[in-house]
Amino acid sequence: MNKSELKQLIKEEIKSILSEVYQDKFKIEGRLVTNIKERPQKEILSDIRAIAGVTIVSTTEIQDYSEQSFGQFATILNLKVDGYPYIKTGGFNRETIVKIADDIRKVPNVASFKYNPENIKPI
Repeated sequence: MNKSELKQLIKEEIKSILSEVYQDKFKIEGRLVTNIKERPQKEILSDIRAIAGVTIVSTTEIQDYSEQSFGQFATILNLKVDGYPYIKTGGFNRETIVKIADDIRKVPNVASFKYNPENIKPI
């Protein structure tokens, strides 16, 4: 990579970071594992929707229900997060998304929630 290509890459990255500073809506995708033996998936997703800033929740099944391990149900969780509730209390950024992910993990019967921070996309 030559010097001018490196400069261009750095400029694009800086523009991307600066434009993200003003973003308040993000799309997050992660792997959610729930204990559906204790509680229906519908109720767990409802509790996730109740987390401040979470506006849309949808799931995509990784495997058929019959292929899932007994009691544990793994899906891809797709979230749309709106930063408005956080802007009023000090700001919204990627660190706030970490808090939202922690709140998801605290929902009863959520066994785990993992996401790649690099896959968080502003919308």
